Amino acid sequence: MRIFRTWTFEWWEVSLLKLCLISLGILLGLYFAPYLLDLLWLWWALFVLIAIYFIVKLITED
Repeated sequence: MRIFRTWTFEWWEVSLLKLCLISLGILLGLYFAPYLLDLLWLWWALFVLIAIYFIVKLITED
């Protein structure tokens, strides 16, 4: 078994993988909703910080 080999995916396979992971995130969020709502401030803070990072990166891109 070669677990460290190079993988090549088509664009539609990557789309399916992203959809699968988004679905998993939604399902976990629904399942653990009471616990995650207590940390709502953390999720907003992470979102804002990461969004600012990418906005600055896009603006300053050469």
